[in-house]
Amino acid sequence: MNTKLNLMQWTMASLAVFVIITIFTFVMIRLGVEPWVSPIPQDQVTLTDRIATYLSRLILAGLFTYIFTKTTYEDKSSIGHGLRYGFGMGLLMFVPNFVARIVHADSPITVQGTFMVVGVIQSIVCGAAMAYLYKSDKPKNS
Repeated sequence: MNTKLNLMQWTMASLAVFVIITIFTFVMIRLGVEPWVSPIPQDQVTLTDRIATYLSRLILAGLFTYIFTKTTYEDKSSIGHGLRYGFGMGLLMFVPNFVARIVHADSPITVQGTFMVVGVIQSIVCGAAMAYLYKSDKPKNS
C-alpha cells in the first residue's frame, strides 16, 4: 500500500476529479435530468448555493482521491484498477441515493435511474482519470 501522500499528485488528481464532476453536472443540466433531482430550480440558485455546491464538489474530489491513495493504491495500480475503484465508489454513492429518492422525491423513476447511471459512469471516469494521473513515477525494470 502507498503510505506516503504525494501532495502534487493528490492535488492534480483531485482537481481532475473536480473538473470531471463539474462537466458531468453541466451535461446533466443540459439533458434536463438535474432539474428533476435538484430541490432548487436553476433560476433561483443564489451565489451562496453555488459556493456551497462547488465547495462540496471540492471536498468530494479530495476525499475520493484520498481514499484511493490511502486504501487501494499500489505502485502497480493501473487504469483498470481506477475503473474498478470508480465503479465501486459510484455504486456506494449513487445506489443508496437512488433508493432514497424513489421514496422521497416526486420525480419519475426513469429520471432517478438516469441520474444514478450517469453518476456511476461519472465515478468510473473519475477513477480512471485519477489512476492515470496517480501512476508511479518509478521506471519499470525489464
